[in-house]
Amino acid sequence: MSDSHDNPDVLLRTAQALEAAIAFSIASISISLPDVKTEVVESLRRNVADSDNPTPTNDAIEHLVTLIETAAKPAKSRNSE
Repeated sequence: MSDSHDNPDVLLRTAQALEAAIAFSIASISISLPDVKTEVVESLRRNVADSDNPTPTNDAIEHLVTLIETAAKPAKSRNSE
């Protein structure tokens, strides 16, 4: 195994890629099952409220919640134009 896990730039890019993948996945699922997004967002918010996580961890979770909420906005119907 390489020493890439010791490189902060690699760790940051990896975390950002995972964050984007999670947000995209939940947003995609929520198009068909909107309750999934709601449950995930509520669960993440409960985790932040009820945890002893360090502030950076809670900030990261809140950022993920924002990504999830904004990534799955309902599209306007083309027929309504």
